[in-house]
Amino acid sequence: MSEAIENLSIILLALRKKLVLIITAFFICVFFSFQFTSPIIERMKEDLLPEGAKLVYVSPLEVVMLKLKISFILGLLAVLPLIVFYIYRAISCRFTFKPRIIIRRSQFILLLFAALAMFVLGVFYAYFLMLPLFLKYLFLSAASSGLTATYSVFKFISFAGAVTALFGLIFELPLVLTFLTKNGFLKYGTLVAYRKHIYILFLIAGAIITPPDVLSQVMVAIPMAIFFEISLVIVRLLGVTKKHSDSN
Repeated sequence: MSEAIENLSIILLALRKKLVLIITAFFICVFFSFQFTSPIIERMKEDLLPEGAKLVYVSPLEVVMLKLKISFILGLLAVLPLIVFYIYRAISCRFTFKPRIIIRRSQFILLLFAALAMFVLGVFYAYFLMLPLFLKYLFLSAASSGLTATYSVFKFISFAGAVTALFGLIFELPLVLTFLTKNGFLKYGTLVAYRKHIYILFLIAGAIITPPDVLSQVMVAIPMAIFFEISLVIVRLLGVTKKHSDSN
């Protein structure tokens, strides 16, 4: 326990020297992104708000807090690669990974572009396909009961942004599982053995992040399951290739 605390303190000490740079970069990004929050809110309103529904603010500071929240998220996303880089360098200087991870520069660039492409693909799926469908479904369901849809601008935009970002991360699943299995952190057999349990976790995640109706939960859980199965196929193919190459 004492050794773990010592290692953590050494890593934090190494990061402290870079903390001023990270914080400065973060607030610069927050300042510049704040200028674009109004167009972002207006764009999301036009793209996602069902026809007939209205956005309102229910407290004097709600719009300002929403703009700050958006700008903080954008600032964090902007400096996240820098944070990950410094954390990895601090850990790699202190520890030797077993199995050792060796990534050439060309592989790192390819992996970075693939991760970015998959994240953008997930964002497009959520923003242009899934969200408009089930937001309209929820609106029509409420309208059929004789209710008028009046959404809090803070809650509506926050919910849409959270779902969009989540699906960007979900689409990274094949890359993450492939990386972990290829470097020996996970085994293909373990993923297959716990497949049903993982599906249940997907449904639970869908229930947590979506409104309490089955359609929304399924629309979140199905892409997770699909990309999990794609990950299994990729992992299995790479495993077979590795075996063939080892036998040769």
